[in-house]
Amino acid sequence: MALADGTTISVLQDWDDQGEKGAFLRAAFAEACDFFGTSLGPNYNAAHANHFHFGLRGFGICR
Repeated sequence: MALADGTTISVLQDWDDQGEKGAFLRAAFAEACDFFGTSLGPNYNAAHANHFHFGLRGFGICR
């Protein structure tokens, strides 16, 4: 993902970053949990290491 100022952010590269990029990704993911029935990310499993999975149906999983 590229922001308006040209900064790039990658789930795969920046999820564990302790700076602004990681904080942005973790905050965006946490906020998404309020809107989607299922939200899966890098902490769920290796298959989601490079992206978020959002679904409108599901078990209410947010990991």
